[in-house]
Amino acid sequence: MNIEGSVALVTGASRGLGRALVSALVEAGAAKVYATARDAGTLSPVDPRVVPLTLDTTNPEQIAAAVRKAPDVTLLINNAGALTSYNVLTMAPESLDADLRTNVHGMLAVIKAFLPVLERAPGGATVVNVLSLASLASF
Repeated sequence: MNIEGSVALVTGASRGLGRALVSALVEAGAAKVYATARDAGTLSPVDPRVVPLTLDTTNPEQIAAAVRKAPDVTLLINNAGALTSYNVLTMAPESLDADLRTNVHGMLAVIKAFLPVLERAPGGATVVNVLSLASLASF
């Protein structure tokens, strides 16, 4: 995937790795970067090419709205994540449900919603799913 000239969407862009990904995409020459967060007010655009969007990956209405507002995406980076269930043997079921809603179901919902956009992308499109070490083993 050539970043230069691409139109990227980064979920979970308000801090940490997400914020760094947005900066790196701008630095690499992306034409536009949609930076998303549950609260778009927490986003600090680093460049005029950065477009802040509200997106909670567990909210179907917000996912649909993001697709309408970002119909030109060629690079989808699923970075949003949650970790509330630190110990699968002692956690409350609600904690595991919250993590699965964000880390699995939310990521898949965003991919499925953006699939028609990505399929129309001239020259092809790319999906990147960011996973943490916690996706490999329980701690």
